[in-house]
Amino acid sequence: MKKLLISIILISLTCSLFAQKSSKTDLAIPYDSTVNFLGKNATGYTGQELFLMGLDKPSQAYGYSGFILKYKKDDGLLNDEKNIYKSNDNYNSRYEDLAHKYFHVLEVIKHPKGKQGEVSTNTDFYLKLQELTSGDIVYYKYDVNAEYTFPFIVRGYFEKQRQLFTGNVYVLSDSELKMSRNIVTGKAITPITGQKWKCTDVNIDNSTNELSLILQNPGGVKISVPFSILKAEGIKTIYTESEADSYTKQFNQNNFRRILQNKIRVGMTKEMTRLAWGEPTDITTKGATELWSYPAGNLTFRGDKIISTK
Repeated sequence: MKKLLISIILISLTCSLFAQKSSKTDLAIPYDSTVNFLGKNATGYTGQELFLMGLDKPSQAYGYSGFILKYKKDDGLLNDEKNIYKSNDNYNSRYEDLAHKYFHVLEVIKHPKGKQGEVSTNTDFYLKLQELTSGDIVYYKYDVNAEYTFPFIVRGYFEKQRQLFTGNVYVLSDSELKMSRNIVTGKAITPITGQKWKCTDVNIDNSTNELSLILQNPGGVKISVPFSILKAEGIKTIYTESEADSYTKQFNQNNFRRILQNKIRVGMTKEMTRLAWGEPTDITTKGATELWSYPAGNLTFRGDKIISTK
């Protein structure tokens, strides 16, 4: 009887421990290094290292918002100055004291005022951070819907992007090249249409405060190109080597060069036109023809090809 009782107790304890372990495992979301902003999956930041990006010149005087010392005393709108980490006159944190610092995420805490299944405040979590230089403990108010104001780059994400993009080869449009500068001399470069550029590194551009590709041409000239152009809507300005080779084969070399120069001519197809000029602002059908309207002018198509650029 005593052995049976002991067995029952052991089984109960085992089940209880397993249930607790399963519960914790369900809550733990592994970090996806292909994504910088995790939205509602904020617990994935636990254990990660965050780099605090800089701010543009006009914003530097205002400093960083969302860094507080005691999250339970957070009143949501205007915190007591004493509860703001390294407070400035704008009830934010001083730019010069935080910019380009690294933070370790010790814990991700659900907002204490949040309710199960609903969002009662704009801030859904607090990231408990330790600033690596000073060892200071600070809490960052994390809004699951505020990707564009998230001021950090996750080290794991950064390293993953470096791994994915270094060594890739790209072809840029002339318009993109004309805006680029030699990162050694700071001078404008001379565009060579169709030239191939190899990605030698990925870094954080302090002027744009975003990840950038470091591209080098065969002559050794290096330029910095922001990640944003890889996913930018509108006129395509960057092509992978395989895309460029495919379009050259599909359209012929001269036509692809025109696309890179954002030039249009009679005989070009709708696909070529969209690559060179983007989507039209308006399309009007007139019998067997279509009139595509652009800020630069109107194009008339019959079937799939341009028959007039007037």
